[in-house]
Amino acid sequence: MQPIRILYLIDDLWSSRAGTEQHLLWLLKNVPDCEFDKHFVIFSTLWHPEPCILEHQPLVLGKRYGITYWSWLRRLFALVRLIREWKIDIIQAFSPMGELVAMLAVRLSFRGRVVGNRRDCGYDRRLKYRVINWLSRFFCTKYIANSEAARQAAFRNDQTPLESITVIRNPVATNRIQEGLLAPLKREELPIPENARQGKIIGMVASVRPIKDYASLIRAAKIVLEKVTNVWFLCVGEPLEDHKKELQHLVDELGISERILWYGGIDNPLTIIPNFDVAVLSSHSESFSNSVLEYAVAERPIVVSDVGGLGEIVENNQTGFVVPPQNPQALADKILCFLENPELRKTFGKRAKENALEKYNEKKILEQYCNYYKWIIES
Repeated sequence: MQPIRILYLIDDLWSSRAGTEQHLLWLLKNVPDCEFDKHFVIFSTLWHPEPCILEHQPLVLGKRYGITYWSWLRRLFALVRLIREWKIDIIQAFSPMGELVAMLAVRLSFRGRVVGNRRDCGYDRRLKYRVINWLSRFFCTKYIANSEAARQAAFRNDQTPLESITVIRNPVATNRIQEGLLAPLKREELPIPENARQGKIIGMVASVRPIKDYASLIRAAKIVLEKVTNVWFLCVGEPLEDHKKELQHLVDELGISERILWYGGIDNPLTIIPNFDVAVLSSHSESFSNSVLEYAVAERPIVVSDVGGLGEIVENNQTGFVVPPQNPQALADKILCFLENPELRKTFGKRAKENALEKYNEKKILEQYCNYYKWIIES
């Protein structure tokens, strides 16, 4: 039997740390070669070539043909030629522009089916993305959403038919667990003040940008520190520098600059997460969070905002707490609840790990993907 030929397509690839990019690289590595012939194309630019990306040998069309507006058609027709040459059956697009390019290329090459991704809950509603989402309905595009919340958002915001969207959630990646949890950093190895190593650490793993709402965490920190003194807040994520400066002004105004620790980005946060006494994600929009899955695998007690698919990962009052978004008081109350109850932290952390490994284990999610690709070919 001939393998199914899949082309994974993304417009730009900035880093391997963000959720979409992590998931793309996971598919490239784990979808079985015996059943699927995989190809990887970056339509425009690979901005930060890292070893974990380059081992998959992407074909970067922008490098070959340039990335100006005038080169756009040249890259499109190059993609059409590749689809014919490789006899592609499925193009899975991982960005809005990649989705548009895939739809046009499939029509021009007269072969293949397009699978788009719905991995957000509509926080970026720029006109060009709305137009692409609207057009896709006329190209019989199928979609994979990584949460039920993302599926419903696609229907609500773009009238994408629910029957064209299949929910396949992100996996707990075995290699990241092995790399991170088998050799975690000890507290004395963390680049934090000595007194912070002796206290409680509230941690959040998220890029420092507005959607992650670090402002609510910082305001919650002020409330927590009025009641508990030996607490530090560790912020792990690549910063958007202008936004970080705004947040630092807020920290200074609240007088808690010594207690907010900016760690920066890291390839595998699981090397740090075991040091968190409480793990937090305060986003005001989120579809499905790899960070929260990793909190769970590391047996951390979790507090998340009630947005998107976070409530699908964290079972409120069972594996963690789900609080209203942009509500520092509610966030602080639940952080304090964990800080004041060591047994509750232990119980919730254990349940979170069991839940994550049972629902989102790699083998189960990979099987769902393989069955989905076969269904696309047969439908």
